Amino acid sequence: MTDSKIKILFILPSLRAGGAERVISFVAENIDKSSFDPILLIIGNEDESVYKTNPETTIFLNKRRVLLGIHGIYKHIRKLKPQIVVTSVGHLTGITAFIGIFFRKIKFVTRETNIRRIKIQYNPPARTYTRFVSHFSYRFLDLAICQSQDMATETKRLYNFKDEKIRVINNPITTTFNDIEVNDINNGIPQFITVGRLSRDKGHARVLEALAKLDFNFNYLIIGKGQEKEHLDQLIKDLNLESKIETINYTNKVPEFLQKADVFLQGSYAEGFPNALLESCAVGTPALAFKSVGGTSEIIDDGINGYIVEDEAEFIKKIQQMTTTKLDRHKVRQSVFNKFNEAKILKQYETVFKNLIRRKRPNK
Repeated sequence: MTDSKIKILFILPSLRAGGAERVISFVAENIDKSSFDPILLIIGNEDESVYKTNPETTIFLNKRRVLLGIHGIYKHIRKLKPQIVVTSVGHLTGITAFIGIFFRKIKFVTRETNIRRIKIQYNPPARTYTRFVSHFSYRFLDLAICQSQDMATETKRLYNFKDEKIRVINNPITTTFNDIEVNDINNGIPQFITVGRLSRDKGHARVLEALAKLDFNFNYLIIGKGQEKEHLDQLIKDLNLESKIETINYTNKVPEFLQKADVFLQGSYAEGFPNALLESCAVGTPALAFKSVGGTSEIIDDGINGYIVEDEAEFIKKIQQMTTTKLDRHKVRQSVFNKFNEAKILKQYETVFKNLIRRKRPNK
C-alpha cells in the first residue's frame, strides 16, 4: 500500500448466500485498487463460503457466531489500522460500532440491510439486547449507506441521523449476470419463480394464496430456506398446489433458473433493495410484486420490466396479463443495466469513501 491509497476493512458475519454478503464482497473485490487498499474480514468459517474472494486479502476468523469474533475484530482493527471500517448486518454493525469507541481516528460505516420496522413486526428479534446495542452504538457511526430512499428515511428517523450521515447507494448487478443471454419467450406452460429467504416478511403465503385462485396451469419454483419452510409446505398442501410447485433450499444456478422463468413473483411486505428481483430483470425476466416499502419501486418501471400491485385481485389480474401479453425481455434487461450496472455503483461507493476521508467527523 502507498500513502495515497485509502485502507478499508470490510467486515461480514460470513460468506454464505445472502444479499449483504454478495454486495460487500463484490465491492471489496472490485473497488479501484489504485485508490483503495481493501481487506475483507469474515467472522464465519471459510468452508461455508459461496462467494469467491482473493485469499491474499481475505481473513477468516472461523467463529460460529459474531459474539465469538469480538476479540478478533478488535485485534485486526488494531493491527491493520484501516482508515475506514465497513460493516453490514445489524448485530455485527452494532458490535463493531461499539468497538469503534476505542478507534476514534477511524471512520466507521454501516451498509444497512433492511427496513427494520417491518422486519421486527414479522420477525421479532430473539434477543432484546441486539436492539439495545444497535441503538446505543449507532451514535458512534460516521456514515450509513442505505440501499433505497425508504431505508434512508427510516434510518434517519430511527437513529436521529443528520443528512450528512446518510448516503443512498442501490445494489449493483454483479459480474455473474453480465454475460447471460436473454431467453426467447416461452409459449408453453407459464413458469413462475421466487428466490428469497423463507420468512414471514417475505410474503410467500400471499403469493401462494393468489396462485391458488388462477384458472390456468402453471409451474412455480421457490428457491430459499428459512423458518417458514414447514408452514409454507403445509400451506401448499392445503391449497392443493403440490403438483405445480417445486421448492429448492439452495442452488448455485439461480441465474439459469431465473432465465428460464416467465415471471418473477415477489410478495414481500418490505425489501431493502431486492437483489433477486433485480437479478431476474437482469436476465430479462419481468417481475410482479406487491406494493411494499423499500427499493422495489426503484427497480420496477411499470409496464417496462414488470408491475407493482396493491392487492391480491390486482396480482391475479396482472399475472394473467403477463402470461398472455409478454413484456419485451430485452427491454426488461436494459432497464436495470442502465441504472444499476456494476461500474456505476462501484463509482458511487468510491466517491462516498473518498469524501468521507476528506470531511471532518460530524456531530453525533
